[in-house]
Formats: sequence, structure tokens, C-alpha cells
Amino acid sequence: MQILVTHSDQYRIGAVGNAEACEPIDMLTSLGANYQASADGLFDLLDRISKEGLADISTKLSHRVDANENIYELIKGDLRLFYFKPEEGFLIICTSALVKKSQTVDPKHVKKAIRLKHEYLEAVKQNTLIVIEENENGD
Repeated sequence: MQILVTHSDQYRIGAVGNAEACEPIDMLTSLGANYQASADGLFDLLDRISKEGLADISTKLSHRVDANENIYELIKGDLRLFYFKPEEGFLIICTSALVKKSQTVDPKHVKKAIRLKHEYLEAVKQNTLIVIEENENGD
């Protein structure tokens, strides 16, 4: 499994993927103009979390969507960015993003986040996790 470091200030934030293909980041950067403000807001929120952590982030901006597996989502307008909190190395790992179409949480994305969390934990256990730092992707 590969994790791309997307933000690295006081806290590191990662996303499943690499410099060539990182689904959550690619989705947010490929949205049309009608979602641009929300996408920019999510990137600003990620930057804030990287600098200040999660302690002062309100439940209107982030909340748990699966209590058993501790899967969360960041919220900005109709956009949702799913993530989990690993025990070390990163504050959060982003797994996928979507445009929310209904009042309920998309179970497909929650299941995907759970699967990726387990793959991440297994890669850490097996020492096969590849972390791609920001400077390795041209940032």
C-alpha cells in the first residue's frame, strides 16, 4: 500500500495513493466550478488540521460515520472526505471523497474506508507500507 503525504506541518496528513493516482485528492481537484469553493474549503481544512490538529474541529466539519471501525468524514458543503486515524505516523489518512447526494452516509464509501484502513494496518504490520513524501512528488 502507498500513502501520499498531502500535508506536513505540525501533523502529517496522508491519502491512499501516490503522486500519479490519489483517488481522494484527484476527485477533489477534478470537480466542476460549482463545487470549487467546497473543494478549496476542504483543502483549507486539511491545511488547518495539519497545523492545529483535530481538537478544535467542530462536529459540523468532521464526525464519525462508523463507530466500530472509527471511520470519519470531513464536511464542506456537499463534499465528503472519508478518513481514519492511524495510531502513529499520521494524524489522519484520507481514503475517498464524494459529492453527497442524500441525507444518509454512503455505505459504499464507509466500507471502502474500512477496507483501506485494514489494508493500511496490514501493510504497517508486514512492513510493506510505502510513504511518499511531499518533496518526492514535486511539491
